[in-house]
Amino acid sequence: MNSVKKEQGQAPVFQTESETVLGPQGLVESIAYPVMVFLIRFARVTMHMGSVAAVIAALLFAPSVHATAEDDLVGVLTAPLAKNFVNDWRAIEKLRHLRWAPLPPNMLKHCLPDGSCFTRDGVAEIGGRKLTVLTTGARTMVGNYYFRNTGAPFGEAQVLAALQRAGFSAELKRCPVPGGIGDMNWYRLKSANVNLGYLSVQSSCNGKPCEGFVLTPYDALPPLQPNQLRLYSEHCSGTAAERVPVSTVMPHEQLAKALVAIMPFNNGPALYDWKTLTSAPSGIQWSTEGAKKGDLSYKADPNPWMLSGKLTLSGRKFYLLASGSPTQVKTAYFDEGGLHPRGEDLLGVLRAQGLTVQLVRCGPVYTESINNWYRVSGPATRAVMLRQSLRLDGNQVQDAYEIRLDATLPTLDPRDRDPGVAGCK
Repeated sequence: MNSVKKEQGQAPVFQTESETVLGPQGLVESIAYPVMVFLIRFARVTMHMGSVAAVIAALLFAPSVHATAEDDLVGVLTAPLAKNFVNDWRAIEKLRHLRWAPLPPNMLKHCLPDGSCFTRDGVAEIGGRKLTVLTTGARTMVGNYYFRNTGAPFGEAQVLAALQRAGFSAELKRCPVPGGIGDMNWYRLKSANVNLGYLSVQSSCNGKPCEGFVLTPYDALPPLQPNQLRLYSEHCSGTAAERVPVSTVMPHEQLAKALVAIMPFNNGPALYDWKTLTSAPSGIQWSTEGAKKGDLSYKADPNPWMLSGKLTLSGRKFYLLASGSPTQVKTAYFDEGGLHPRGEDLLGVLRAQGLTVQLVRCGPVYTESINNWYRVSGPATRAVMLRQSLRLDGNQVQDAYEIRLDATLPTLDPRDRDPGVAGCK
């Protein structure tokens, strides 16, 4: 590791060295004799000599306030929240107590679950403890800050007290479900003249003592991984019984339910209107502006009308677009806004719900994406065509779906394959 050059004249949060706080003896030495004479002469005019002695004693021998290791830690953790802080890879070199690996940041072959594709290692030395540090982000901007304490623990309660001393309120926004194996708390940090952010504190690792901190320098709870949804609650202010899990249903199971909710019913029209779409119990938040004319040529969609929406499934976000004529909805697109771990089986969930899912076409052969079409029908629903598009990124994947309510397929691409041909299965 290269040590960061000490810079003078910076604001306290960026100082390389802590300021010295004088003790009683140092304070005595720092008060010049003429100043003491002035105090005594002034006090003789305004008060009794007994009061003079009391004033001087209080001034000289009052206990000094020393920053604790927890105060120093909080200073490091919250520095990126300062409104004047430039959150890029070079600016973080000004953070005190930290030393960083040389630039440029490390570009990952596969992006992390938090969406970051770049990292930079560091180390912090605070209160006699050594912390390993990892920052993640994009090519030019830093995102999250991860700290792992390898020494004696600071203690969550002590860190919260230091936050209070520093003028921060720390509201518990996510916490473990009682009786589970969750081991982290997420606090929303708020203070005057700083940006909002979240600090997560980990006090155990699979039941064993450990300590870690993660700073998210923006006002949004970091999304949980699917296997964490049952372990944590976002109702932390009430009783233990009120700490219900974020979800007991996996995101892809919720997505399957939303897809089925917009499929036309057998006892209804083959294609329904826009009002029927927006009133379906799908959990989708459709734009209140309603359907309007739009150009969807970038999706090779000739339909002249469109309606946008969004769907949040336990922290996972999908951006939606429906298209059709002025009176009928014909197609809906579901595009995921991030990555999630591999291993989900949405088609299996549809089959478990009693629907028939039949492969009808495979897209071109790519090493990092899959684009297949399926005919989906059920006892109570009309048949639709569903395209499942998966973009693969290491152990992560990003989903996109296109559902054609009129059960048609797009124009055949010469590279498309029929089931059973060239590995289409």
